Amino acid sequence: MRPAPALLFPPLAAAGTGLLAWLGISIVLLHARADLMPALHALQVAALLLGSALLAAALIGPRLLPDGRPAWPRWREGWAARADLAALAALGLALALFAVLRWVAPGPDRAMVLGLLGLGLAAAALVAISAAALAPDATGTPAEHPLRVPTQLLLALTLGLGLLFCLMAWLLPAGHGEPGMLLTLAVLGLLLAACLLLRWRDLDRGAPVPAGRRGERRVHAALLAAPLACWALALLLPATTWLVLATLALLAAAVLEHGGLRFATEYGRG
Repeated sequence: MRPAPALLFPPLAAAGTGLLAWLGISIVLLHARADLMPALHALQVAALLLGSALLAAALIGPRLLPDGRPAWPRWREGWAARADLAALAALGLALALFAVLRWVAPGPDRAMVLGLLGLGLAAAALVAISAAALAPDATGTPAEHPLRVPTQLLLALTLGLGLLFCLMAWLLPAGHGEPGMLLTLAVLGLLLAACLLLRWRDLDRGAPVPAGRRGERRVHAALLAAPLACWALALLLPATTWLVLATLALLAAAVLEHGGLRFATEYGRG
């Protein structure tokens, strides 16, 4: 039996790469705005450190488990290896970006370097998410449907955006859990639910659906609808707490998307 913590590593990788992708995109869009960059410095550094920590934990953690992956140099084949290579590239770019943000003085050259590093970070993170989606999941099931890659891309980016919104609510004076943040997560959650419904419909054609699978899907759909409920509640109560709860619901949905419940059902008996 594989240890239960193994179920968390794919969602942690999705959260870390999603957050780093948004960080890279934001730096590309704002690297030349000398008037805004100082105010965003703390947010960018916090997002960089959190995203890198989550991604590093997802890469190192499985190799520390008793039956985890072999050491990376021997693990060269398949989409999972490509995902690891892209994740390592993202971590290297994140380290370079941190050094530039921390120690290079503002100026035109710094802005150009930030733009290039941000573009590379976003690209590496998106490649890592896509390659991980094409790899077999925790149950050993390969990518069986064309919607699996866009679904996991959308889930990782939504989860990363939720983390970024939480950091904004914590670090920016004007970002204290705006309901608009929750509305954005709610819309993305509904898009995710629509993608999953289409995928499940295609996969279930001509085959009966086990009762346990139906229960898992109900939970999955409820978790993706949680940001919508949090947005509605935020119209009456402060939004910051609901923002954290919506992000946690998305993380739980990511565990299910990566086969966590089926994996636990199959191997938890051991």
